[in-house]
Amino acid sequence: RPREDQIVIKESGMHAVEDYIMSRYQMYWQVYFHPVTRSAEVILTKILHRAKQLHDEGYVFTHAPVHFYSIFEGKLTLEDYVKLDESIILYYFQAWEDEEDAILSDLCRRFINRQLFQYVEFNPNEEMSAYFELTSLFKEAGIDPSYYLVVDSSSDLPYDFYRPGEEEERLPIHLLTQNGQIKELSRQSAIVESISGKRRTDHKLYYPKDLICDGSEHPEAKMKIRQLLGLT
Repeated sequence: RPREDQIVIKESGMHAVEDYIMSRYQMYWQVYFHPVTRSAEVILTKILHRAKQLHDEGYVFTHAPVHFYSIFEGKLTLEDYVKLDESIILYYFQAWEDEEDAILSDLCRRFINRQLFQYVEFNPNEEMSAYFELTSLFKEAGIDPSYYLVVDSSSDLPYDFYRPGEEEERLPIHLLTQNGQIKELSRQSAIVESISGKRRTDHKLYYPKDLICDGSEHPEAKMKIRQLLGLT
């Protein structure tokens, strides 16, 4: 309900707000940030990066990315954006499975057939030297690390309140108590207080397990890759 210059929640509705915040928290970590979901998003992003690179290099597509031209050229309009629905994107991905460019074709095949990248836990503060070594080994093995070795980070701040002096202004949720006082939600709810101000971050390193386990080419480099990834 409106109260002075803000909207407040009656104290009797606190549990409904708790349910909303915790549901959002669970949705992010069990669905949006799930490793399988993130793997699909990593591949989708790399498909678009590859298509743009080929476009910029003058590559002649068998199926020209007409609907993506405005994005690739930095001239995206609202009308162009609205046209890029799921059916259009999947059409191009299916068509690009037959492109001559091996990377674009492979990435699209992976996305369409759900042959997603595998992952390992990754700490960028402690394991960057291993990442750089993997990058070199991927090149040695003939696998482009720009598209097949990806560090992905997920982060979420489920709820917080305004803290004076901080750059980012946060709008708190206020409760209207039975005696007419206005109190910030986390001061009244132990559930919300337990996650308030606590940013959770997750880092993973994604890679194509099938390619590095194929020992028909560059077996020594791929063996070293598997060792670094803990696959042997």
